[in-house]
Amino acid sequence: MFLRVEEQLEFDFQFSCPFIEAEYYRDGAQDLIRKLVPNELLEASNSALASQRARFADMLPLITWSELNKAPCALSVLLLCKYRLNACNFFYDMVSRWLLPQKRVNVELFFASDVRLPHLSDDLLSVAEVVVHLKSAHDVEEVRRNLHAVETEIRLGVVSNYHARRILEFKGLSTDGKTAMIQEKIGSLIQSHSKDFDQGIFSQMQHFLVTCREDFKTMRDYHHISRIISNLYSIRKVLKQNVAVFPTKRHVSLKFFKTMLTPPAQKEKPVLGILAGLNFLQEHEVFETGHLLTAVQRHVPGVRLVEGSLFVDRSEKTLQTIYLEIEKNDRVDFSLDEVNTLRKEMPDQIKEHIEQLTHPIFMPRNEEEVLRNIMSLSRQLRFVHDIPQVIISFDEQKGSELCFTVILLRVHAEESQSVQDLFAPKKTALKFTVDRVRKVGLMRRKYAKEASVFRTVIPGSRFLRPDHSVDLYKAREYILSELTKVVGEVRDYNGGMIYKQNESLSALKASLGRIGEQNDLLLEKFFHALMPMEMRSVLETDPLKQLFLLLTQAMKADFRHKRKNGDWLFKQDPKRLFAILPYSDPNKKKRVAERLQALSIPNHKLVSFALDGVDSSYAGYLLFSESEPLREDFLKVFENL
Repeated sequence: MFLRVEEQLEFDFQFSCPFIEAEYYRDGAQDLIRKLVPNELLEASNSALASQRARFADMLPLITWSELNKAPCALSVLLLCKYRLNACNFFYDMVSRWLLPQKRVNVELFFASDVRLPHLSDDLLSVAEVVVHLKSAHDVEEVRRNLHAVETEIRLGVVSNYHARRILEFKGLSTDGKTAMIQEKIGSLIQSHSKDFDQGIFSQMQHFLVTCREDFKTMRDYHHISRIISNLYSIRKVLKQNVAVFPTKRHVSLKFFKTMLTPPAQKEKPVLGILAGLNFLQEHEVFETGHLLTAVQRHVPGVRLVEGSLFVDRSEKTLQTIYLEIEKNDRVDFSLDEVNTLRKEMPDQIKEHIEQLTHPIFMPRNEEEVLRNIMSLSRQLRFVHDIPQVIISFDEQKGSELCFTVILLRVHAEESQSVQDLFAPKKTALKFTVDRVRKVGLMRRKYAKEASVFRTVIPGSRFLRPDHSVDLYKAREYILSELTKVVGEVRDYNGGMIYKQNESLSALKASLGRIGEQNDLLLEKFFHALMPMEMRSVLETDPLKQLFLLLTQAMKADFRHKRKNGDWLFKQDPKRLFAILPYSDPNKKKRVAERLQALSIPNHKLVSFALDGVDSSYAGYLLFSESEPLREDFLKVFENL
């Protein structure tokens, strides 16, 4: 049985104006539906009714246009879709404004009506036609190029008011076909009913495409850009969920994308896209491009940032996502092993490279302390041939510069150069500003003890650790080495213990090899947390190495060693016993300290440390003893905490 279109059409409105002819709209709607809906769907068949309705639903929204002829000509664009408030207005705007983005086309006819086709759908439908006039061949060719992109955007916009609003906002940014394809790709993620994506992804797309440069889109295919946008949205969503469950933990999420860039007038080049998301735990934490690039270069040296590839989103105070691309200096592609290494190591590296901004410290120099130090150094000079004595003290940080005070005591003969003359030749890059030079005594009534107090300023950027904290030990070593170039060999009066500790730390780093290089920041924190303090300079390298390795295993949750109660690790040999206790409750560490104190272990036989990690805190203990009763009591300390 075949039903004529006019027999199927139903209208849901009544005209309040008596002079408007309803038949005019009925005839117009019938004509458009005949052009849009295939004839086989208009033929009623009880046996095929279900398949006809399903096919019709899949076809919506239906969009078609007339053939483009030689200019001047008229172009008719037709639409049939499910009813949505203002859908026809959106359709009109898209055709009239964006078929020719540089100018508004002349609309010769616009028809729209809401109708029902009960035979094919239970939904209210909208049918519309826009006819535009194209004057020149240039207009015809530009419309031909833009028509498919505009059609894609219309399909998205008539389905959802949210999508329509976003598309119209975005149209002011770009009109190329690639942008429309990105929108279509993102829209398909919504339509796939995936739990990972909702309408919020359009806000992410809008923010990304507004922020990135035009040449960014030009050099990358739409699939890669769509992948960036969808993963940015997914990572932020996962981060929010994780932070809601564990608000005091650091969460890091990473994605890697190998792709090819096509710069203008150049050959394709391989790059690696890195997408990182993380949460901030404190108010003044910062993670920027330099931090991420430095973390990458620790494992894949010889790489650089691709210009114009950076995208940072810190729209929420405690969350940040950052996307950038890197390339090798020799333009060689990244190997699978390199990508896997980054995938494995980068989460920990990112945590270590987060910078904590702090307020600069102001503390005026204590002149009384300076005088005491001068007197102490003066007592060290007892003979004419004694080498100069030096005290180096940190004063303050001014912006990116570090300020130190240097006190120099030396035996000064009449024929010797003055301090000002010593620093006049360019023997060092350091700038020394002399505050005062005083004679503080005589030796043999002929040789003066000369005290010089001066300030020096050095750039702090040379002594940054991976987390961008300043290593004052290394800065101090640098000043001492430069001072030696000027005045010769000196005795570092307040640096003897520091020197011995640096020797021990260097030996420990050397014994650990690559593990030490990959965990140098953790290693320094571990070493300088050892207590009693004097044990840092007297302990042999091997026990420190074993304790540090046990710590790294605990931090990676690698519990292949023996363990008690499932939450602490220990290792032993005939003379030593090592234990690592991960804890989140400070009372657990306090109970361990109380139990150890009850054992009355001598200080030189027990070494400990405590480190506050990002996800957990760790306490470590090293017992030197061959006594079985003491070793058993030591292990019992960690039970039933």
